[in-house]
Amino acid sequence: MFNLNTGGKMTKEKDAIFYIKYFALKYGETIERKGKLDDVARGEYIAKKGHPCFNYLDIWATEKFGSPQYRTASHSWEFNEQPTIEVNHIDSVIK
Repeated sequence: MFNLNTGGKMTKEKDAIFYIKYFALKYGETIERKGKLDDVARGEYIAKKGHPCFNYLDIWATEKFGSPQYRTASHSWEFNEQPTIEVNHIDSVIK
């Protein structure tokens, strides 16, 4: 699936699917998205302002809109192999 290296960073594996949960300032709540890393997604990096970020391909949004949709979590996030929030947030906030 996905691996964390000794530095705590996620390593890219082809077609690795994960669920990422984080607080989204845009919505004012914790959201969860189905994602993966590809050749475009940056994965984990440090923003110019000095905080950690994680950029990924949002699978649900990509399926909904028909073109690659990239998202970025900042400050903190959690990875899971299965969804942990029962609501598919993508249907309620992206129209």
